[in-house]
Amino acid sequence: MKAPDKLADSVRKRWPDRADAWLTSISPELDELTRQHSATPQRVLPARYAFVVTATSPRGPLIFRASPDPAALDQATVAETLGHLGVGPKIHLTTSTDTGSWTVMEQVIPGTPLADANPATLDIEALACPLRAMAGQPAPSTGLPLITDWLRDRLTDDNLTELPVGEQVAPKAERVHALELLDELSADMRPALCHGDASPWNVLAGPDGRWKLIDPRGMQGEPEYDAAVMAYKLERFLRLPDVAAPLTTVGALDLTRRSAWGKIVRAARV
Repeated sequence: MKAPDKLADSVRKRWPDRADAWLTSISPELDELTRQHSATPQRVLPARYAFVVTATSPRGPLIFRASPDPAALDQATVAETLGHLGVGPKIHLTTSTDTGSWTVMEQVIPGTPLADANPATLDIEALACPLRAMAGQPAPSTGLPLITDWLRDRLTDDNLTELPVGEQVAPKAERVHALELLDELSADMRPALCHGDASPWNVLAGPDGRWKLIDPRGMQGEPEYDAAVMAYKLERFLRLPDVAAPLTTVGALDLTRRSAWGKIVRAARV
């Protein structure tokens, strides 16, 4: 198996100095890892910046995920914590290589992304359960970068290029106001467990109607930020109005902070 052309192009644009070595290494590394886990690769899943393969194994369906991202180990640290809480897939292995890193984890079944959910039947209470489980949990490592620093970089970049499809950089006045809110939140924020990228493609349907979070950003923050991102994306992509309040209430989160995060999320075009 090899990386799809679209993935290869994306990786070359984002990490031009390491892309070719990584792309060359993933096939033999996958062979070795699947041998170690007595696994049989099945198919390559679509992903923007990672090589993701489903596999069968004696311990059940697995996911093998390779990434050239220098921050991949931070992401794995958060993913392991989400797995321990039961709101993310269980991580079986995280390992570094000369060109990147690999994560071996359980496969979420059925695995339907929230982006493909039926808005008419979506259970907001079930969707808020992962947020409630994360509330009050400490960051898995004090060495993780802060989500506030990442957002500040986006809000001060007049030429931001990494934008959602169809979006443009927010007007200066909107970003200035968002920076003021960010300063207020940062003043009394206690860095905690945070997914950091709760988009509808990173929330998968699991067994018994439970939702699982995958591909965290690998930063410290707070679950109110995740609730704001999730609500913003649901409103934008599934046309679901007024989901922010019930997500916050059911998730046992702070309504005022989630509201402020919501304005920052929109201005930063996350």
